[in-house]
Amino acid sequence: MSKILDRYKFLAVVLVLISGLAPLSGVYADSLTPHEEARLYTLADLKPADYSPKTVIVEVYAVPIPEMQGFIGMLAPAWAEVQQFYARLGVNVIRTAGTARPGPVAPTEHFRVEALPHKEWLDRSCKAFKVPPPFRLSFMTVCRNKYAFAHLPLSVIHFSFKRFEEAVFTKGPGAGGLNQHILANLFIHELGHLMGLYHAHEFKNDPIEEMLPDGKTPNFMSHFLTYKGELGFVPLQKQIIHSYLSKGQVFEQYRRVDFDPVRYLELVKQYNGYMETAKGDKQEEY
Repeated sequence: MSKILDRYKFLAVVLVLISGLAPLSGVYADSLTPHEEARLYTLADLKPADYSPKTVIVEVYAVPIPEMQGFIGMLAPAWAEVQQFYARLGVNVIRTAGTARPGPVAPTEHFRVEALPHKEWLDRSCKAFKVPPPFRLSFMTVCRNKYAFAHLPLSVIHFSFKRFEEAVFTKGPGAGGLNQHILANLFIHELGHLMGLYHAHEFKNDPIEEMLPDGKTPNFMSHFLTYKGELGFVPLQKQIIHSYLSKGQVFEQYRRVDFDPVRYLELVKQYNGYMETAKGDKQEEY
């Protein structure tokens, strides 16, 4: 079996192994000829994007329990960093207060972040990945080093604040500001997935590198989320985001596979001649 393309593919393959479910290839929304499919998924031939300013609504909901007070306290300054970053990409990310009942979430328009107790995060992640109850223990093992999932088909990010705090937060004098910055970096990264982007480490011969050409600035779709400075991006990522948010070619790529990131990456790999990063080359994930 080929190496995982990203965390979604990793989970999908594990679920196939433990549950005997059919692989995630198969019949999707509608059919294309091989030539049409190749033209659609060749990233070097993306149609010019509409770079007019875009606006995305993100409702943020935190379960009202004491352990979420730290998250609530850091949310406003962290979100200011999120807005500043996406302003550089020409996207206005507006935060609204969420309630227990989700608003009208929709691809390209209205996203939702749910900050949850760890147990509830696991439960909702199981439901989002459609893990049958008998296999949830195995799923929990898969998730032991995870604390956030961006579910593109749902336009939702599930986030375990407690697990994030335990795994990532620094301690000591001045740690509060850095913690807010790391939280901002996490949101910046996960929102990138909801705007059509894949991880910077997926392929070793695509134009999206983990580090920018200056050799010191991490790409925001890498896993260097504890970087103290400002994350960066490459032109292709801006083009992908605007093509997706304007319902252009990238949006059509995802629509054709029912917004399944696993199938999307398989087709991107196939039609662009990309090679997966060797296991030894992959950086540690945060």
